[in-house]
Amino acid sequence: MTAKTKDGKEIFSDSKIFMPQSPAYGRGDKMAYGPFRKSGMIADTSLQPGQTKVENFEIKFPYEDVEKDGKKTREVKAKEMDVTVKLWYLPAGGDHKKGAVGKDQYLFYEGTKTVTVK
Repeated sequence: MTAKTKDGKEIFSDSKIFMPQSPAYGRGDKMAYGPFRKSGMIADTSLQPGQTKVENFEIKFPYEDVEKDGKKTREVKAKEMDVTVKLWYLPAGGDHKKGAVGKDQYLFYEGTKTVTVK
């Protein structure tokens, strides 16, 4: 996810990885807890089919503190920004920074919205 001002200056960038997480209760090749107990402790942060996933990002508009009539005020420098979201699929075991687009990475969704301050 990337946020840019209308003049093209990037003001925010973040990424999230969605994947299943295995439990971390084993000790090497020995099992500390039985599998019946581990199955309830798995955190699933993957994208499930047919379900909507909502993520919130807090982005601060660029501002500048100025002094007017002896009082300090905060003035927003850019009142509009374009927010672009890209959803990529990378096969398991792949490095998300490497790989050829179309071979190791697949773009599922890309969308841009304009956000304004009134």
